[in-house]
Parts: sequence; structure tokens; C-alpha cells
Amino acid sequence: MRRKGYKYFLAIVLCFVGIHLVQIQIDYRKKLENLESALVLMPGQVAGSLILGGFKGLAADLLWLQMESYWHSGQHYKILPLLQAISWLQPSYILVWTIGGWHMAYNIYAEVKTPEEKQYWYEQGIKFLKKGLSYPFNANKYDIYFELGWTYYHKGKDYPNAVKYLEKAIKYPHPDYVDDVLAHAYEKNGQIDKAIKQWEFVRDNYVGFFDVATRMINDLKTKGKATP
Repeated sequence: MRRKGYKYFLAIVLCFVGIHLVQIQIDYRKKLENLESALVLMPGQVAGSLILGGFKGLAADLLWLQMESYWHSGQHYKILPLLQAISWLQPSYILVWTIGGWHMAYNIYAEVKTPEEKQYWYEQGIKFLKKGLSYPFNANKYDIYFELGWTYYHKGKDYPNAVKYLEKAIKYPHPDYVDDVLAHAYEKNGQIDKAIKQWEFVRDNYVGFFDVATRMINDLKTKGKATP
């Protein structure tokens, strides 16, 4: 009986994934062609807790495996609904959001061809990361703030938003490099005084960055520019 129930569970999961894939392909094509459409509610958002019950971890694992399969087979457009489903099942798992945002804004971005497709996936990565921050248990960690700041800084060249999210990231325990990136973002955003102050903080607190920070401070003070 238990084995039979497990088979039913897998069949339900596969049906839900199929619905997700059909809907996302429709929405994706309409967005590319600037067509308006009402969003169809994701199936799991209404009945998922009743159907999946205590099997959320297993379902998420299955979806991760399917996502990897789609990625390696070049079916990038099918990844988004799976990431949405995984994030719904495990919203407190930070890697779901950071890897998902990276996948969209970098990996899939690099694979698609047209400027419209690239812009679409960049925006989807940003939206996905911001959705992760909408959960209170994710908003008190540096990770998603940093991924947003870095994506805005490196991929979008949107320095005001880069500064905004990197400043939030440093409010929580974080690796040294977060302060380093914030210093670069201040400079790119035209905030030279803040960039110098940030590099002074990096120089005085992180031994491994001492030489770099010293050089950056000198260049900013003498040339008004340091980042290539």
C-alpha cells in the first residue's frame, strides 16, 4: 500500500510540473511579444500543502533533478516554473533563491540570443531574488541582498540599486568581499567620499585586502577613479 501511495504521489507531482511548464511557456512567449495576459495561479499554491503533505522535501529534490536535466539538455525556458515550485516548497532554503537568481540572470542570459530574451531573463533573476526577500526569515541574512546588489552592479550596471542592496547586505554577518564590492559600487555610483571611507574600513579590518584597499584609496584621492 505504501509503495502504491508513493506512485500516486509521483504522478501528482509530474502532473503539477506539466501544468507549470505549459503555463510558463505561454507567459514567456507573450511577454516577449509584449502581449498582456492574466496570470494563472500556480496549482501548488492552493492545494499543494494538502496533496504533498509531508513530502515537500522529496518533491523539491525531484524538481531540482528535473531542473538540472533541463539545463544540461538546453531547455532553459522550462527551468523557471521548476524554480518557482521549489521556492514554494522550500522558501527558507537560501540557495534556492541565490542559485535561481544566478541561473536566470547569468546562465540562461548567456545562452539565449536576442536582446529581448536577455533582458527578460535578467529581469526574471531580479524578480526571483526580490521574491525571496519577501519572506521574513530570508530578510535577516546577507545572501539575497548581496546577490541582488551584485547582479545590479555587474550585470545591469545599475549602480544606485547595487548600492541600495549592498548596504543592506553589510547589516548582517557577511564575508569580507561584500564590503569590497560595496566600495566599488560607491565609486561607480559617483559617491567618491563614501568609496574612500568604505575602502578605509576594508583596509583597517581585513588583512587580506590591505594592499588593494591602500591602492584604491590612493587612486581615488589622486585621480578620482580607481576601478577599471
